[in-house]
Parts: sequence; structure tokens; C-alpha cells
Amino acid sequence: MEEALMDYALSLTDQSGVAEARRATIKLAQGLGFSERYQADAALVASEAATNIIKYAGRGEILLRQYMSGDVAGIELLALDRGPGIANLDAARRDGFSTGGSLGAGLGTMSRQSHLFDIYSVAGAGTAVLARIQNAKSQVADASRYSVGARSTPKANQEVCGDAWGVEERDGRMRTVLLDGLGHGPLASDASRRAVDIFRQAGRIDTPASILRHAHEGLKGSRGAVMAVAEIDMAAGSVKFAGVGNIVGIVVSGEASQHLLSTDGTVGYNMRLVREASVDWTARSAMILTTDGLSTRWNLNRHAGLIQHHPSLIAAVLHRDFARDSDDATVVVVKAV
Repeated sequence: MEEALMDYALSLTDQSGVAEARRATIKLAQGLGFSERYQADAALVASEAATNIIKYAGRGEILLRQYMSGDVAGIELLALDRGPGIANLDAARRDGFSTGGSLGAGLGTMSRQSHLFDIYSVAGAGTAVLARIQNAKSQVADASRYSVGARSTPKANQEVCGDAWGVEERDGRMRTVLLDGLGHGPLASDASRRAVDIFRQAGRIDTPASILRHAHEGLKGSRGAVMAVAEIDMAAGSVKFAGVGNIVGIVVSGEASQHLLSTDGTVGYNMRLVREASVDWTARSAMILTTDGLSTRWNLNRHAGLIQHHPSLIAAVLHRDFARDSDDATVVVVKAV
């Protein structure tokens, strides 16, 4: 199972950001014990990604994360902008293609130096690039049947995010939790993280509903939180879901979407009813959970084909386009591998 462990965001506004992105990437690679070869690969990918943002969009963002694929650590880089987008992605990925007067080796170079490369772009609506680099010659196989991506940010001018999330895979089933602690800052974060700990301690026979009840007892005396728990069982072809509060959840399978409905209340404070529901899950399905830091108008209608991409790319694009600075904002995406 893949899980991101840290997140470093760099805002790009001018050419100096290219060098900063390169330095930050090398520092992370060194901290993970990358060989000089793979440090150089990671630095090159970061430089190309940052250069493309400045050249074609003028401004944007680079996200750097350590992630784990099984027991192997790697670097995940996301490059996001709201620029003009790329009209012809197939042509843009070929060496020698350029609309900016350069050598046109950017996307091709990034793809070759990465163990995993994914890109999503819509003409007039920006570009998002995902690159993963590991300290190995080839992508290390992950035995998990699920892939996870997320983006979580605090309210503007806050150091600590009051949202929290977690995943646990056991016996072929994937459990996911998402929380939004009431208010903002350290006290909200404390409530959310306390609930994640309770989620991780849940036993094999626990259900989403019983995990919520355990959390309700464990969060008494805290700020409280809105909370949702989902359990995907690929063998059974179902997702069991229980939520309290305003977490938004959907399961997308091809052209069909199924909403995951929560009940009113606050975990740890006022939770009268827990209702567990079940929806279908197939090998083509993806589950998206969001806190209310994303606009209530978020949907996939303006993002044709996005659901076909890696969960990290899906989460980053939805967060880029719908997150509000006035609140903590989190998106979690789970797909079948």
C-alpha cells in the first residue's frame, strides 16, 4: 500500500523558484539515503517541472512528499498550475516538441527519469504533473490491491491543520478515515489525531459504525470532530460507509457515481445516530472523500478523464480547483490497483 508521509509545498512565482525546488528535492533525496544517481534524477525532474511552470504558466506550486511503497521510500513530486494547459499532450511528451522556444525535452525527460509519471491537463484550465522517483533501478512492486492519494492543508495563516486522515489495509480490505476537528488549529488537530489513533486500533471485526462509536467515547472532553469511515472489500464488491457530520464522499465507477451519506452530529459531543450504508465497488471504482474546506460545488464534471489518473493527481487537482483558504481542506482518494 502506498502512503504519503510528509508534504512540502513551494510556491513558484519567478525563476528563483526553480533553484529552490531543486535544492529542496536534493535535500529530501539525501535524507532518504538516495544514491547520487537517483538524487540527480530527482533534481532533474524537479528542475524541469518548475521550469515548465514558470515558462508556460507564470506561477504555480511544487509539492514534495516522502511516500512508502511497501517497505521502500520514495519521493513524490506534484507540479500544479492554472496556466493555459496543454492542447496536445501526446505531442508535448515527444522530445523536440516545444511551444516556448526551448529544446522541448521537458516532459520526455521527466517521464524517463521517473519510476511513475502521470500528467493531467485541460486547455485553458491548467496542468498537473505527478512524478515518483525511488532509490532503485525499477519500480518496486507493491503487493497492495489499492492506491491512495491525498492533499491536506490548514486554513490560511494557520500552522496546524485541524483535519486528519488515515488508511489501514488488512485481509484484502481497505479502511479509510477522514476527520475535520471543530474549529481550527492545535485543539482541532488534537481531536482529529486522537480519532485517527482510535481508528488504527480497531479490530478485525469492527465496522465503520463501531469505529465511529469508539471514537465518540474517545473524543469526549475534546473539541470533537466530524468523521467518516469507509471499508472497501474488493472480494465482496462493496464499500461500507458511516459518517457523522459534513464529510462528503462519493464512489465513482465508470460513468456512475454513488454518494456516501452521513448523519448529523459531532463525534465526541452530539452523536445520536450512526447509519451504515453499503454501495457497490468494482475494479474500475474510485472513492473520493473531502472535508468542507472544499467548496460544496466541487464535482468531476469540469474535469473530463481525471478519474482515470493516479489518486495523488486526482486529489491534487480537486484541491487546487476547489479548496478554500478560509478553512482546513482535505481530499482523500482511493482506487483499485
